[in-house]
Amino acid sequence: MKLLRYFFLKQLSFFFWLTLLFNPHISVAQEIKKPNPLTTNFSSDLIPSIDREITPFEKKRIRNRIDELNNLAGAELSQGNDDDAFSAWYEAINLSRYLGIEAEIKMINQVGKVAWDKSRNQDINFLTERLNIIESQATENKELDEDFLAILIDAHEVLHNIDQSITLNQSNLEIARNNNDTDQIKSSLEKLGNLYLAKFDYYSAEPIFKELLEIARQNEDYLGEGIYLRKLAEISQALVNPANSVKYKEELVENGLQNQNLASLAMLKIAIGDDYKSLNDPQSASQSYQEAFNTAWSNQQYAIAGDALKKLGKLYQEYEQWDSALQIYQELIKIEQQSYNLYGLMNTYDYMAIIYQQKEEENQALQYWQKALEIARHLNYKEDYFFNKISRVNEE
Repeated sequence: MKLLRYFFLKQLSFFFWLTLLFNPHISVAQEIKKPNPLTTNFSSDLIPSIDREITPFEKKRIRNRIDELNNLAGAELSQGNDDDAFSAWYEAINLSRYLGIEAEIKMINQVGKVAWDKSRNQDINFLTERLNIIESQATENKELDEDFLAILIDAHEVLHNIDQSITLNQSNLEIARNNNDTDQIKSSLEKLGNLYLAKFDYYSAEPIFKELLEIARQNEDYLGEGIYLRKLAEISQALVNPANSVKYKEELVENGLQNQNLASLAMLKIAIGDDYKSLNDPQSASQSYQEAFNTAWSNQQYAIAGDALKKLGKLYQEYEQWDSALQIYQELIKIEQQSYNLYGLMNTYDYMAIIYQQKEEENQALQYWQKALEIARHLNYKEDYFFNKISRVNEE
């Protein structure tokens, strides 16, 4: 009987372990969910046992203890004892609650930065849960004013809680609109816009930056206007809306001229040319690239001038305007020789050789590939490519 019972228990044990091994919902090493130390009952000798106001002396003792815990946590962290450090900080956060909501959120902010840097997701969840409780209690007690919202928003931003930050900023914006507080409206809109961009929600970000652009223009804030136009151009590009992108970039050019901010104009003109090319408008693209070249050349931005010519040459090449492309590449060669850009020079010779081959002018093609091969040997780069091109021409 004992033997039978032994075999029965062994068999039961075998099936138990088999179930654990093959059941996807069960893990032997499954971590037991740790309770949130910020939402469980907290007790301390420093806290009165009855519900009453904390005296100034008691507050001083609590502050001293928080400082001790902060120092302890820092020491543990420096020794690699992260769990012990966070245990100390959780006690500090719980104690800070008795010094007021602002003190507690400040502590959550401090600990949240470390939790994020250390990728401690469970601790981020604990801190977020406590922040949500604070927000809920403040809403019930009708304490959720703009000052309170501001410190809550900062805490959620530290924890990278984008959705909560967006919701709170929307509330802050509503309060600012009701109070006709123009500075706060602008600040809330900027935060909202950047938060939407952080989560790649371009459709929600676009109207925000349009409103900011309008505010900047009303206040003749040319610097702000330039910033918001650039944001809107980036959004239009992300939404694959080249027509809007051109519109905002053209306005950016005007803004740059008004501010005498000429350094970025050539790059803007190149970007506008790219947008026109996406819109299948080669004439406007060509004009933008030429304007980019002229602007860059006059500002001695030779690398940008070279980029503009390369774009222009490629455009002509794409539309089989061979002679125009060759003329542009000849000008590009001068810039690349002047700036000792050997890689660029080698590639330009390649572009020209390809065009001559398409024009069935094999001798000219051979000449430019040989020039490219000389540079390739010097750079020890793409030698086989040019050698093969030359060999094929010679075989024909």
